[in-house]
Amino acid sequence: MNEQNEYFAPVCMMQKISSSQLEGRPEENRLIFALTLGLILIPINAYWIALVSGLYHSLNPAYASLFIAPVVNLFLLVLLRLLLKRTFPRFAPRRPEMLLIYQMLVMLCLVAGHNPMDFLLGTLVHPFWFATPENEYTTLFHQYIPQWLTIQDKAALSGFFEGESTLYTVEHLSAWAGPVLLWSCITFVLFFILICINSIQRLQWTEGEKLSYPIAQLPIEMSAPGFLRHKLLWVGFAVAGLIEIFNGIHFLYPVVPGVPLKIPNFGATIFTTKPWSAIGWLPLFFYPWVIALTFFVPLDLSFSVWFFFLFTKAQLILGSIGGWKSLPEFPYYNHQGLGTWLTLGILVLWSSKNHLKRVFSTVLNKSDSIDDSQEPLKYRTGVLGIFIGTAFLVILFQQAGMSIGIVLAFFALYFIMAIAITHARATVGLPYHEIIWTHPQLMLVSTLGTRRIGGANLTLMSFLYPYVRDNVSHPMPSQLEGFKISQRARIEHRQMVIAMMVGLFFSLLASFWSYLHVMYQHGAIQSEGYILGFGRENFGGLLLPWLQHPRDVDGTGLSFTALAAVFTIFLMFMRRLFIWWPFHPAGYALGLSSGTVWIWSAVLIGWGIKAIVLKFGGVSMYRKAGPFFFGVILGDYVVGSVWSIIGAIFQMPVYRVWY
Repeated sequence: MNEQNEYFAPVCMMQKISSSQLEGRPEENRLIFALTLGLILIPINAYWIALVSGLYHSLNPAYASLFIAPVVNLFLLVLLRLLLKRTFPRFAPRRPEMLLIYQMLVMLCLVAGHNPMDFLLGTLVHPFWFATPENEYTTLFHQYIPQWLTIQDKAALSGFFEGESTLYTVEHLSAWAGPVLLWSCITFVLFFILICINSIQRLQWTEGEKLSYPIAQLPIEMSAPGFLRHKLLWVGFAVAGLIEIFNGIHFLYPVVPGVPLKIPNFGATIFTTKPWSAIGWLPLFFYPWVIALTFFVPLDLSFSVWFFFLFTKAQLILGSIGGWKSLPEFPYYNHQGLGTWLTLGILVLWSSKNHLKRVFSTVLNKSDSIDDSQEPLKYRTGVLGIFIGTAFLVILFQQAGMSIGIVLAFFALYFIMAIAITHARATVGLPYHEIIWTHPQLMLVSTLGTRRIGGANLTLMSFLYPYVRDNVSHPMPSQLEGFKISQRARIEHRQMVIAMMVGLFFSLLASFWSYLHVMYQHGAIQSEGYILGFGRENFGGLLLPWLQHPRDVDGTGLSFTALAAVFTIFLMFMRRLFIWWPFHPAGYALGLSSGTVWIWSAVLIGWGIKAIVLKFGGVSMYRKAGPFFFGVILGDYVVGSVWSIIGAIFQMPVYRVWY
């Protein structure tokens, strides 16, 4: 699966740098400096994210492929370096330090925001607080929830929901201490397993298949010397920044004209009659940062994403024409997504079979071993980490009441999908991948039926739902991109692993603290956000119907899963057989995701701009245009962050540049 992008590599603006320039400080001091500054920035950013994402909903700084919060912090560090180099050069952060800090803040974004922090808190507080005689929570599934797994004390939760209270009482702290530590441990172990998988696959994906890693390119370039000297960078920054400034003012004062970037009801306005009305919600969102980031995605891949999104809409029209009322869930997007992602994961592993054989030879000290001294983790450590971490999670949930077979099947499906999503993002670099409602629970329920799974397994799988619900802030792709960053910036991979693990540990504590602090102060009910909505979806929308109306094996849904799997294999076969074949199976998988509705039009525009630039200006113009599009991303992110901070300070709604 060699997906090397022949157009992207020349864009890089970084000049060759001598070893002395890269070192700056001794390695030990460099790591200590980065960890110290990162640990200072983590709680600050965690509080910002909790306010603007969890409470005021003015921005999602931790909800995309290229997270807003780390990019804005890196931009400020680059400016700080420029200032200190002229005044106090000893204290100026060096490139490796800035990138280690960036990756620590990436780890924060993997747990902060509403994926999964909103989702996890919504899961922990919902079952007992919202239990009523009418919804029958108590009789249907309370008996399956161990006391140590969640919060059952309504007195301790009253302040969380109603606000005007404080987290810092003995009653509240003691009620939350156990669940916070437990779920921090579960999350830490799960993410560590993914780091182990990435450590094993890194060489194959980066050196063997030479994946393009579009998401990693901006932080790599931002931290390079001379980045801020590019005039086109500031032109792009000004274009996006001014658009968002005027849109923000227009939001507050409608008399001031703005630039229309969002047409949420486009489809409903245009397609009003059957069968076209079956298309459903079809908005137009022209997010500048999505357009700019798509410019760095290979043309065939960005084409595949928007094409297959429209292909899914065509299936809805076909269903309306055919009048297939006997298939109420047609075209079974979620089942198609399962077939596609699971097949992609298996194909990725199959293409890595020779590499994996050598990995296990290394683990067993055989003759055909690989030198793993420069890998993030030694292969033996990675393999042991996967087995020990998985065993820990299996035993923990078995003790909670799940059967070993179900919990093993759940994590097997999760890891296969994680591998597929990671490979797809390293290949495509899609700005946003909300792979929603395509999760292991759906596969297990469709394959076994709810009766065979049983109430205990269904209930306890609901507590894992926050990790699989939409996969926007999936940890594994961001970890792999961190290793790409360390490779390009000549940082030891093991220093990057240390930064990730330290950042993750403190990010979990900081995220729980910031959200609990904000919610006890303002009240989750007042926020009207995902904490409330996700709990209703998880228990009221999924678990309750499964328990009240048991389902048998879903033969129809599994048929669509099988069809999607066959179609994915067909796309892969055609892509390998014909160089000109424009359709990529990863594009099909991403196009199926309902979350693509938010960005399809921006991806289409970005694809069109890149196609025109390459057609009329060639690779030379493409290289020259790179700084402009980096500037667009930065201008959009920085101004959007400023608007969110203004909204938090003055406690008022403001214009949202993203989502």
